[in-house]
Amino acid sequence: MLTKILIAAGIGSVMGVLSHAKRNNTIKKPRNTKRTFYPGFLTDMAYGALAAVAVVIVADPNGMERVILTSILGGYAGEGAIAKLEASNQQANIDSVKSNLEKLNESLPAPEPKDNESSAKQEKEQ
Repeated sequence: MLTKILIAAGIGSVMGVLSHAKRNNTIKKPRNTKRTFYPGFLTDMAYGALAAVAVVIVADPNGMERVILTSILGGYAGEGAIAKLEASNQQANIDSVKSNLEKLNESLPAPEPKDNESSAKQEKEQ
């Protein structure tokens, strides 16, 4: 089982790098800036490896050919699954912020109309 997991991690990491290259049209190297670290292709490689290992553990394929094919599918689909999960979480956060803003707007008092000032200015002009 350990050999299956190691093979899945290797194949999944390669598939993660390939999906990174497809999305960015190049392979972006990791770099340090003054305040942050940009991991480049390393995150996609890790996502692919973790997804491939998870699929191999869940599916428990028989034979090395099935392990390889399952790892390829898991590594390539791993980033898509994570992107969908992130998008759904982001949408949930946006919805909660919108509902909080609506509650806040309802609790605020209504602004007073400023028609009195404009009508007073018009009377002075005449």
